[in-house]
Amino acid sequence: MQPVVLECDVPLSQSLIWRRQREFYAQRGLKAWSEENVPAYITNNPFTAEIYAGIVFAFLRDCTGHAGSPLSPENPLRIVELGAGTGRFAYLFLRHLTLLLRAENMSPASLRYTMTDCAENLLGEWRSNPYLEEFARNGMLQFEVFQAGSPAARSFVGDAERAGNAGPLVLIANYVFDSLPQDAYNVSEGQIFELMVTTTDRGRRAAGRGPARLADLSRSYKEADVPPDRYADASWNATLEHYRDKLRAATLLFPSQALATLREVARLSDGRMLVLAADKGQTHEDQLALSLAPPEFEFHSPDCFSQLVNFHAIAKCIEAEGGKALLPDKHFSTFNICVFLEGCSKGVFPETTAAYRQAQTAFGPDDLFTLFAWLNAHMQEMTVAQILSALRLTRWDTTAFMRFFPMLARQARHAVHERADIREAVLRVWANHFPVGPGDNALAFQCGVVLLELRYFDDAAKMLRESLESLGPSAATSYNLGLCAQGLGNRDEALALMMEASNLDPQFEPARAAREKLERNLA
Repeated sequence: MQPVVLECDVPLSQSLIWRRQREFYAQRGLKAWSEENVPAYITNNPFTAEIYAGIVFAFLRDCTGHAGSPLSPENPLRIVELGAGTGRFAYLFLRHLTLLLRAENMSPASLRYTMTDCAENLLGEWRSNPYLEEFARNGMLQFEVFQAGSPAARSFVGDAERAGNAGPLVLIANYVFDSLPQDAYNVSEGQIFELMVTTTDRGRRAAGRGPARLADLSRSYKEADVPPDRYADASWNATLEHYRDKLRAATLLFPSQALATLREVARLSDGRMLVLAADKGQTHEDQLALSLAPPEFEFHSPDCFSQLVNFHAIAKCIEAEGGKALLPDKHFSTFNICVFLEGCSKGVFPETTAAYRQAQTAFGPDDLFTLFAWLNAHMQEMTVAQILSALRLTRWDTTAFMRFFPMLARQARHAVHERADIREAVLRVWANHFPVGPGDNALAFQCGVVLLELRYFDDAAKMLRESLESLGPSAATSYNLGLCAQGLGNRDEALALMMEASNLDPQFEPARAAREKLERNLA
């Protein structure tokens, strides 16, 4: 099959690849994360959720004043999450934020959190999710379809807008801007050119298999002159001109769709808006000068990719329109949490600024994952005290616990001084449980095993019954439930469970031996 030109010399933001990627998310829905392994963990964890909750709570205090002007279900703080995906972040974030609200005697019902995504089938998944149900039932949580940059954004705050009390707005965008259309430019010795892309199907797919996968398409670029009015927005053009003047040589990505989305959503507020965006990208101008190669695409599956985000350009445009940008001080990080504030003037939003600065100077999510990357090779050597320290550092993360489980289960039986601390750690981890894929359901069994080793038989039995409900019957589960019954003095129940385990797996020797011993004792 001969190569076929699919598009020729178009701006990168208008390339067909973006439409194809939206179709991937719309078709795959939740399976994009549970089966395709699209990355989300670095933002979908209690550590990151706690940081976000602290910043949003500070913004709330800035907006209401230290006297605490009351919010209400009729006049809520509206929070919109773009690309909410699995829903795990929303669940963890709302748990943290409601705790902060209750500590200040504020009603959690005074929040209105809207999860949005471009895949309509995700809404059905969210509505049927038992972990999100509590927040949806009390009116705190709602779900909407929204394609970033689309005017349809008005639907998710329509009631407030019609009532004339739009109020302040929080926008959360985790790993969203890196998947939105961007334009590309070359800067060289005082000149700037736009990179126009040509996309070619190289003809490697098998006949009858439909369109080629995005990862199999090839892209080439041609330089084109950039007119002074390339964009309708003066601040965007001014930012391009700034790069032409300041950078000697660089290949730039310009986040045109991200900026359009911010502008569209800002219209739905009363002028005050907090944007919390986390992504890989460049936050400092000197980082841009290190990019000289053609635009890079990181593929997470054959039809799903991401790019670096030019947060520096977003900051320049926001500040040019009177807003405020708070960017990390670190120059080289794979994960950046950035804050953009609109509707501010000198002296406004001091608590938000302070909360962000405190989060950035403290141990952050990128530090945590850098540390854990080193820890991988040493996990087998960890003691109980070290495992507890690591879990505390993650704010009791479920994924971390599951990685530590083999070492913790092996040592828990012999723990003396840490016994109560391990139990507390297990219960805290379980409180953060939000299953996405089948592998997440193993957590209940693992928690039950650790509690059983600690001889907290009642707690262990509850966890093992959770495992039974999510994973179905198994010889190991029945056997461990039998040990719990035995530890609680219920020998008849223990024998029944050991017999059940033996029937489920006649080769499971521990259950057979335990059953025979119980039968002898009862006889």
